[in-house]
Amino acid sequence: MESEPKQIQDTEMKSRTILSLLTAMLLMVVTYGQDKYYFGTGDANSFPGQSCAGCHKQNGAATPIYNEWSQTRHAVAQDSVNSQFYNYSCMGCHNTGWDPNIANYGADEYVVYDSTQPGKYRITDPVNFAKVKNVGCESCHGPLGNQDRSLNAAHWGFGTTNKPNYSAALCGSCHQGEHHPYYEEYSESRHAMTTQSSPIVTTNKSCTKCHVAQNFIAYVSDPVNYRDTVLVTGDDIQPITCVACHDPHSNANTAQLRAPVTGQKVICDYCHTSGVETVNVNSTPHHTTAEALSGTPNFGYQYPGQTYQNSLHTFAATERCINCHVQASEGTPAKTGHTFEPRVQACVTCHPDYYTAVHTSNHATRFDYRRTQTVTDSLMNVLTTRLSWATSADSLTDAFKQARYNLLSIQAEGSRGIHNTKLVQKLLRDAIANFIPSDVKGDGSIPNVYNMYQNYPNPFNPVTNIKFQVPERAKVTLSVYDITGKLVSVLANGEYETGVHVVSFNASNLASGIYFYKIEAGKFTDTKKLILMK
Repeated sequence: MESEPKQIQDTEMKSRTILSLLTAMLLMVVTYGQDKYYFGTGDANSFPGQSCAGCHKQNGAATPIYNEWSQTRHAVAQDSVNSQFYNYSCMGCHNTGWDPNIANYGADEYVVYDSTQPGKYRITDPVNFAKVKNVGCESCHGPLGNQDRSLNAAHWGFGTTNKPNYSAALCGSCHQGEHHPYYEEYSESRHAMTTQSSPIVTTNKSCTKCHVAQNFIAYVSDPVNYRDTVLVTGDDIQPITCVACHDPHSNANTAQLRAPVTGQKVICDYCHTSGVETVNVNSTPHHTTAEALSGTPNFGYQYPGQTYQNSLHTFAATERCINCHVQASEGTPAKTGHTFEPRVQACVTCHPDYYTAVHTSNHATRFDYRRTQTVTDSLMNVLTTRLSWATSADSLTDAFKQARYNLLSIQAEGSRGIHNTKLVQKLLRDAIANFIPSDVKGDGSIPNVYNMYQNYPNPFNPVTNIKFQVPERAKVTLSVYDITGKLVSVLANGEYETGVHVVSFNASNLASGIYFYKIEAGKFTDTKKLILMK
């Protein structure tokens, strides 16, 4: 019996809310067409039609997004500042609508520079400043009010006049420079180029979920019910920007990520995955990083009867990709990790001899710890060569498809064995052992002598191939010299597994003429002449 009055009160409150909202809509229609002013986020005590929070709070007339946002750092960008270095010049990035050149009710209109005050500023209108302080709704959605402080008609144009800004440049207007160099680092990353690498990624529905910010957000929000579609077109298309991975409205996960950070899955795994549950050797694997790191049975074709083990990275990377690719480090300027390039410093955490064992100054070898990448590259070269010998009939066999699938999986994985060395190299060795082309079966598929063949084609312009073979695992150096004996290129320099290998020489930057190429493998050396004719 006691609950009935409360139900009546709730009904009356909702009725008043709806009435206020309708009134605001009427005022909006009357004043439609005027310039847009900042309406203000407000707070939980705001009435409907007076600020964003008035409707977007708990038990409000609209989605209660205010309550989630109020737990984020943006919601206290101004309120929580207590640094002695914070002053008037900082306020533009800590409040909403700051633009001294425009009078549109932005936060700057209620603050003046005052050198006599702490922080060198003084708030002149606390009531109106309270509506637009901190980084509120209109920082991303744009001003949505009228001059009479009513709601502008633009608010109701969802997808047209009221479109949240998904661009990285918006976040970058503040998150940049020595203070927070997120934008500069992000701009160098491949995430910033996800819609530029190929036009197909913005039109092919199966690609958009990982190449377009708006689609990615929909996909991460509900992977089960997500359906491939193109949500935006034209200028609205954004690559994987800041808000694709970080939710401006919610602090439910670490760093406001749209997915929790666990040892089994992080937000990176939503796209850096093959996306298949069972292996189909007739297909081409795509983005297999998640499966490789986890060591799941659907990474590569795992041959029956073989035992496959995982490297320690599978267990040591407790935050998976984040451990090595997105770690902040102090310095001037600080590093935020948003280039997403792997960090040598992350390796040193577990490998204290890393700096003495690896030439980190050489970009090509800086992750070749204990020759992991050299061995993987060598195995991939052997398998590539063996697959190239396949006849038309061979290419239809299961053995060929299984071997090819392993090679493609490891190429798509991208780290050349770093993510899961044991599994990757075992898959390559098994593929080599289980596929022998018809043309070489029974007549010595494994070479028993060192040899270097004449390049083909010769003369060439500007690319030629050089084939060599080693009967045992060996350190191989293959170099090209001009007619005066000057070194012009090093084509191979590392460990190569037993087998036949082919390397390409691109002489597009060289002048026509006679050149020489020399191999050094174990105690074997040989030199041959090649001719470049342009």
